[in-house]
Amino acid sequence: MRLVTSFKLALLGLWANKFRVLLSMLGIVIGVFAVIVLSAIALGVKDTVMKQLGGLGAEQMMIMPGRVLGDDTGNLNLLSGVSGAPSTLTYNDVVEIEKVESVESVTPILETVGRIDYKNSKQEEASAVEGMLIGTSATYPELMHTGLDEGRFFSMEEAEGKERVVVLGSHIHSTLMKERLTEQEIQNEDPGEQKQKWWQRLFNWLIGTSVNAEEAKQTLVGKEVLIQGEPFQVVGVLESQATLGMTTDNSILIPVQTALEVTSMQNLTTIYVQPNGVDGVEQVEKAVYSAVRVHHPESDFSIVKQTEMLEAIDKVTEILQVMLLGITATALLISGVGIMNVMVMSVRERTREIGIRKALGATTVEILYQFFFETLLLCTLGGAVGLALGYGFVQWWNGSITIFSLIIPIWVVKLSLFSSIGIGCICGIYPATKAARLQPSEALRFE
Repeated sequence: MRLVTSFKLALLGLWANKFRVLLSMLGIVIGVFAVIVLSAIALGVKDTVMKQLGGLGAEQMMIMPGRVLGDDTGNLNLLSGVSGAPSTLTYNDVVEIEKVESVESVTPILETVGRIDYKNSKQEEASAVEGMLIGTSATYPELMHTGLDEGRFFSMEEAEGKERVVVLGSHIHSTLMKERLTEQEIQNEDPGEQKQKWWQRLFNWLIGTSVNAEEAKQTLVGKEVLIQGEPFQVVGVLESQATLGMTTDNSILIPVQTALEVTSMQNLTTIYVQPNGVDGVEQVEKAVYSAVRVHHPESDFSIVKQTEMLEAIDKVTEILQVMLLGITATALLISGVGIMNVMVMSVRERTREIGIRKALGATTVEILYQFFFETLLLCTLGGAVGLALGYGFVQWWNGSITIFSLIIPIWVVKLSLFSSIGIGCICGIYPATKAARLQPSEALRFE
């Protein structure tokens, strides 16, 4: 019964000082909001990267220039760094790797910045854009798990024949088409539609009757473009894939041997190797290593397995999570100290009230409970508001931002609530004890 009465008095005390309560809660609200959002960002980034790399296949290998350094135990570790060295990988290495029986596919990658131009008969000047020029093979879509929005990908025969064919990323395609669409919007615009009122045009747009069929079919597939001044035929357009860390939207994909000719480059950036299965990956790695060494007397390359990359990323994200939790814990601690100071000032302002209550028979324990509950309610309410705001932000992000999704596991929710309650308990002890120790005679004489 005593606890219930103290709890009611705590509610009345908070209600009587609503403005001060709101200002005091603000620190806890911001702290809990930071815990929710920063944890969701860290976990979302980790989940997205893990899905992207994990989707490539746990048994996959990447051959890269330079040597991966070892850690304290002598094992190769990506986090220890990679010795800087220019790439010496060539297409001859790809040919040697393809001879290994246990290898299912080999995907060479040559990356550089390239310029692509497009001009139709109605344009005075060509549309031009720079993008990531990638020389690769027909297995690239399987490697990157990307689909086609229009057309097709170039075939193995076209790649081996060094055909001048190109597949465009969605952003490259839309950028090249932008000026053309702008001109044709004027030419194809319906004169009757111009006379419609704004609400009629909005209604037509909502029900889909104002879509111009001619504009919807605009595409560069089948058209000729210039890449580094050389004519290429567009055979396909990739689906938009603007996710964290890996995107093909700004890619210009051509056969790797064609890229070696057009760019006058001799070395590849990386080579991806897909074994036949997960069994015997270590043996396949040794066989691939031996195949590459045929043209590399010096060991100036490294073979990194997908599992090793995932382990390295997992360690980095764990460090990121610890850092973010440290920042948010500091924010919550500062908020708690601020609330404790506010409650101490509240005790000082309400000294005469405490003296009157004690003179009327209130015990020291009742006064202690009242001020302790006030602080606890303040922190709990602030934590609930911060949790609601954080959840709302995550829902808005996942509904509006496509680069990666935020994740709120249940342990983050529990951590936020328990942290706010714990801060309320810790920071409520001192002001409650200070109020309970006041002597009635001294409190009544306080001015």
